[in-house]
Amino acid sequence: MMNLIPVFVDYLTIRQAHHEGGLPVINGGRVVRIDSDGEIEYTVDTRQGLEGSFDSRVEVRCDGNQVEFSGNISRYGRQDNLFGFTFSDSIQRINELLNTLGLPPFTSGKLYKFADSGWTWTGARVSRIDITCNYVTGSMVDSEALLRNMAGHHIGRQKGSLAVNGATVEYGRGSKYVYGKLYCKTTELKKHKSRKSGQHVSDEVVDFCQSLGVIREEFTLKSRFLLQNGLAYLGAITDSLLIEVYMNRTQLQRLENVKYENFNDLPANLRATYVSWKYGYPIVLSRTSFYRHRKELLAYGVDISIPNNVQTMPIKVKTIELAALTAPDWYIKKYA
Repeated sequence: MMNLIPVFVDYLTIRQAHHEGGLPVINGGRVVRIDSDGEIEYTVDTRQGLEGSFDSRVEVRCDGNQVEFSGNISRYGRQDNLFGFTFSDSIQRINELLNTLGLPPFTSGKLYKFADSGWTWTGARVSRIDITCNYVTGSMVDSEALLRNMAGHHIGRQKGSLAVNGATVEYGRGSKYVYGKLYCKTTELKKHKSRKSGQHVSDEVVDFCQSLGVIREEFTLKSRFLLQNGLAYLGAITDSLLIEVYMNRTQLQRLENVKYENFNDLPANLRATYVSWKYGYPIVLSRTSFYRHRKELLAYGVDISIPNNVQTMPIKVKTIELAALTAPDWYIKKYA
């Protein structure tokens, strides 16, 4: 493992009030709620979507007093965000965008101490940060095996859940605190490239991810988490603190290596059935197919009619050597 972990930021939501007012009004429309007496209860300006090159998009809103940004600044105007930017660089890029719109930059403000709430900042407030890190597993087979393995792990009280396609493990979906996931970057890029809007995705980058078996670990830090951990204000956030948060939550940095069962000894038609049995997922087969698979798997020492982990399958074990991935020089020169 690396001493300096290449953690970068994907998505950010940040806002700042400018009480002097007089700023340009930027929105994507206005929602007005009227009560039964015909009185206006409130109005809300929706965010204005800003379209960038390569089918990228972020959102900005300003009501004349408050400026708000939301989106993936690492992706905006770029072909991909396989390697993104640090938090400080992301804020700089956001502020450059705001400047083109005639809006003031997000600033830290000043640090004050209040008797009832302790120390607090006066500047921009952050309500969402997505932090992420890429890893090399060695091959697509190894990346898929790693994800199957991690589906049985917990982050705190959140147990991993493997998606149907076998390419994503989620932790805490729907949580108002932190949502985490591990996923195969190759699968994500190929899915995007298959759409009309994703024709810009580079084959070179896809091949790079596929050859190395690149996976990504990502955490969405939501407003409750940021507030409770003293990270709700721009002035309080540093890249080193976000790396510390990542290290406290990551599962992959705790693994020296990952052992997994090699399914190459199994016929292809039995692998999904075995994996479902192994990890306790429903085995979706017709009655006839179920008993046919059961009979064939008995030859490997597994009876899928008995709850998993009762018997162990005597097949080969392989070790995945996992390493955090930094951007190679050719990527930086061509895509960064």
